[in-house]
Amino acid sequence: MNQSVTQILSNFPDIRFGFTPITLPSTLPHYDSWLVQNFYGEMDYLVRHRDIKANLKTKYLGANSAIVMAYPYVPHPSKENNPFPNLNVALYAQGLDYHNWLKKKVEEIIAKLKEHFPNENFWSCTDSSPVLERDLAQNSGLGWFGKNTCLIDRKAGSFFFICEIVTTLNLEPSVSSPKSFCGTCTRCIDSCPTNAIISPHVLDARRCISYLTIEAKSIAKAELRPLIGSHFFGCDICQTVCPWNEELEPYMLNQDGINELQFILDSSDEELKNKIRGTALERAKPLGLKRNALIVTANQQITSLKHSVKRYLGHKILRELTKWALERLHDQKETIT
Repeated sequence: MNQSVTQILSNFPDIRFGFTPITLPSTLPHYDSWLVQNFYGEMDYLVRHRDIKANLKTKYLGANSAIVMAYPYVPHPSKENNPFPNLNVALYAQGLDYHNWLKKKVEEIIAKLKEHFPNENFWSCTDSSPVLERDLAQNSGLGWFGKNTCLIDRKAGSFFFICEIVTTLNLEPSVSSPKSFCGTCTRCIDSCPTNAIISPHVLDARRCISYLTIEAKSIAKAELRPLIGSHFFGCDICQTVCPWNEELEPYMLNQDGINELQFILDSSDEELKNKIRGTALERAKPLGLKRNALIVTANQQITSLKHSVKRYLGHKILRELTKWALERLHDQKETIT
């Protein structure tokens, strides 16, 4: 059975894959401890979905195995669709929303599997499903848990999406879980601007730049805002410093990036929705993107955008952030022209 599934998946050469049985997740105690400490911030769905993650069979009746797949996003497969190519956007989000195109790819694989196994059930999971996917991926041999909490592979690094096909098939596990190759390295911990990685393998999402600029609906505390720096949507620092990833060019804000910030601040919500439609940036919604633009503008001391910033002095949600931004911009010389 494994051989037949392997032959089908071999027709998708960009995907690394492995198999694992559906069992009690080995990382569940760590996950429970993380929840108890409220490190999830406003992501309450992580609490609501806990019991499903503990036992996938309660949602996927009859499930026996998971086909776990890793798909690289560097270079991004749809980078030409990046709405703001000159802003500091996380590498995974520099194109079309992977929840959509990756799900279609998984559904294509499922269609092939159904041809060979018409009496079996298959369910696609692409990040938004209540699955402890890194646990499944590690058990499938796709990598180990890095100290930055990302899954890392010695050849593929960590710049890849994880997705699964949960199935009633009884598949033999691919390999034993790979051992960690982080060694004594602490680059990810040492390089985090907000000290969000409070200890190896433990991330306080409430301090994470990715959380603060994407998932959080609220505005970052004043002491964290300067630490966000130029990051407009997400952050890759704890991955880009990892020795198992290829070194990438550092981000530099240019005039085109300033123009994109001005567009975001001056546009209506509807105009912004049209601009980001179909991309991962939809996750933050127009309000979140305007919030992020205010923070980046202040941190980068872009005084030429003061007029655009002042538009939000009367905004019921962004008023306090706007005052903070203007204070940061007050009497500052333009550092970027």
